[in-house]
Amino acid sequence: MTDSLQHVGVLGMHWGHHTSEDGISNSTRNLAKKDAQRFIDAKMFYGKTAGTKRKLLKAELEKKMKDVPGYEKEFNSHLGVVDKAKSAKKAVRDRNRIDTVAKGRSLAKGILGITGSLAVGVATLAYSANKTKVDKFVVNGLKKLADEVNISFMRF
Repeated sequence: MTDSLQHVGVLGMHWGHHTSEDGISNSTRNLAKKDAQRFIDAKMFYGKTAGTKRKLLKAELEKKMKDVPGYEKEFNSHLGVVDKAKSAKKAVRDRNRIDTVAKGRSLAKGILGITGSLAVGVATLAYSANKTKVDKFVVNGLKKLADEVNISFMRF
């Protein structure tokens, strides 16, 4: 028996790079799977910025389909198995979060009269944490204001 070191791999083979029998790499499969999920999430998303979000994603996916071999086939196969109900729930959650933040910002700017990104951010967080209490406070304030306006109109 001799002590020798032998290479038993395939010449030119890169260590850690695996491809399946159809020639599509695992990284392409994983990329297509994540992009299929993002595509369905964008499709379910609704509201003010939804169209822009879809348009940008579509351009990105078309470029990958053109440039990455095997990507389109994997993307289409993963598209069929994405949980659309989960994406729909995520879209509602995202929309509620975005609307809450926007409402908090408008309250901070309008009612409290504050400006500046840090002040608006703090006010938005405060609104998000105490949403129902703040809404009741605002509604009560508006009712009092409406009563005062009605009284002042009745005097004339």
